[in-house]
Amino acid sequence: MIKISVDNVKIISLINNSPKYDSYLKGCFGVSFWIEAGSDNNKKIILFDVGPLVEPLVYNAKLLGLNLSDIDMIVLSHCHFDHTEALHGVIKEIGHKVPIYAHPDIFRPNFILEPEYMNYAMKDENSKGNIEKLGGNFIFSKTPIEIYPGVHVTGEVNKVTAFEETGGVSCFTIDGEGRTITDRLQDDLSLVINVTGKGLVIITGCGHAGIVNIIKHSIKVTNINRIEGIIGGFHLLEAKQDRVDKTVESIKQFSPHWVAPTHCTGIIPTAKFAFAFGDKFKEINAGDIVEINR
Repeated sequence: MIKISVDNVKIISLINNSPKYDSYLKGCFGVSFWIEAGSDNNKKIILFDVGPLVEPLVYNAKLLGLNLSDIDMIVLSHCHFDHTEALHGVIKEIGHKVPIYAHPDIFRPNFILEPEYMNYAMKDENSKGNIEKLGGNFIFSKTPIEIYPGVHVTGEVNKVTAFEETGGVSCFTIDGEGRTITDRLQDDLSLVINVTGKGLVIITGCGHAGIVNIIKHSIKVTNINRIEGIIGGFHLLEAKQDRVDKTVESIKQFSPHWVAPTHCTGIIPTAKFAFAFGDKFKEINAGDIVEINR
């Protein structure tokens, strides 16, 4: 069986909690990755999440020499504001019609109640109708979809790892009968890129589905079990240390060449990854770049 792959991947952290050391970039609580994938003669530019504010994304892109009008497609990992709020402004900056890959439930109500009510949903200027009016073309899928040869959006992730069922964010939604119920964040998607001769590069937003689940699901989707690297939020900042330790040990079993936990992973969990993986650990802030070539 021939497995389709890309020759080169460049990942640029446009938005992350903190800026790169000794830079004039802006940090911002959220995630946005500029991803170039393909070959030297044929590549696509994918914006994975857009962060919560337009201004720092545009500022960082300009300082990094990136032209937002070059973006070919957008992937939204899930509905939360720190990954989606800047969408309307970003599409205006792109200035042309652009496909947006997302889960079909991304526009559902989503909110937290503790310590007080806060709306996490896509709303107002980020409503479906307004984004489409601005030039966004939504492509919804619960199942895996190949958006470019060798590049997959995972679709809904199967939750099969028992210890990952604890310590997640406590979000709620409204069901079809108007009841407030726990939101299991089924819209949490990741991006998986198969790099020639290297294996899978897995890019997450928050990793609400569980980072171990996401890795297992990515292997199942692609039928490739060689992991080059994992970058993005691992969402362990609310997890107890038992879950953190099990997560670190589980990921070591996949033997990735590098790991780069960011954003919502948490300080102590990130430190544990750094100690456990040594020189295979990458610290990623806004402005940092990861390049993988065949």
